[in-house]
Amino acid sequence: MEKKRILLVMRRKILSDALVKQAEGNARFELRTEQNYPMAALAAEAYAPDVAVVEVPESGAWKDAPKCLALCDVIRKQAPGCRQVLLCSENDEATCGAAVQAKREARIDDFLYYETSVNYLFSKLESLI
Repeated sequence: MEKKRILLVMRRKILSDALVKQAEGNARFELRTEQNYPMAALAAEAYAPDVAVVEVPESGAWKDAPKCLALCDVIRKQAPGCRQVLLCSENDEATCGAAVQAKREARIDDFLYYETSVNYLFSKLESLI
């Protein structure tokens, strides 16, 4: 069985590294990470992921949900078959609203909150592929 490729676009290296480590024992997934958001579209083109998980960070230049959603749009163009998942804080009402609206508009396939367990994240990835 071919492993499904997952691209994690995340600013939090400690979180992305932990997810990669957790997935090492999973025969279904191969995870790659990209911490440099401006390079994420090129990473998607080169890696051709089945799913891209894009974190909306709580601080920094990419803290803006519309900016991260625009990145999701670009990734979808670079890797047309790639499913999109937005990862965001459940405490940021504006980002939550943007995630819900983006899902309604089919700009993303789903969204998850930071408080989600790793097992739930992997089950969500499993359901998307």
